[in-house]
Amino acid sequence: MPQPPYYTADALDPDRSVGYLIKRCGVLMTLIAEHAFGTQPISFVQWMILMWLNKRPHGSPTELSAYVGHDMGALTRVVDTMELAGLVRRERSQHDRRAVEIAITPEGRRLNHVGKQVIVDMLNKLVEPYSKTEVDGLITLLQRLLARMQQCHQAQSQTQAPATADASFAPPADADEPEPHRPRPTRRSKQQAPAPAMRPHTTAARATRKAPRRKSKE
Repeated sequence: MPQPPYYTADALDPDRSVGYLIKRCGVLMTLIAEHAFGTQPISFVQWMILMWLNKRPHGSPTELSAYVGHDMGALTRVVDTMELAGLVRRERSQHDRRAVEIAITPEGRRLNHVGKQVIVDMLNKLVEPYSKTEVDGLITLLQRLLARMQQCHQAQSQTQAPATADASFAPPADADEPEPHRPRPTRRSKQQAPAPAMRPHTTAARATRKAPRRKSKE
């Protein structure tokens, strides 16, 4: 026998809503983490990117955008800053030369380890009032909820349009790869503006105007 729905529209309370509580915890967690990284050479978002790249040799911008929760435009600016700092590098994909992948550098791995200790200290302070059994139970429930949400998101993504290629992240073309020919745009001839029409009363006045008579010399 199926269980009755847990939530109803009449009895929904934000303080007991799973979505609201997780959202509020996520917002507050981000604020606390950003403050904890205030004295570090990298930001909390940059550490999240380094943490994700540290688990894989290469990552596509599309996957990274979905993980961090940034759109491609915002992610491009963050990756640009990290690349200038020598934390990541862009590389051509081995499977598709039109696409680009992001890889972590040795300096990025070092700062990832530094940031990890900041997160450890922050999390230990947050779970300090709870027992190990309570923390383990909370983690188990969150993992199950995360798997359920990923399943629902995947089902929704199947009905959406496919993602565009990661061309905006592409590095400069290789020297040995000739740049494709692009036809030069043709110039459009400037259209001459039509002469302003003369007002009827002005035309009539000019047509009927008589030249002044010259006085004959006596």
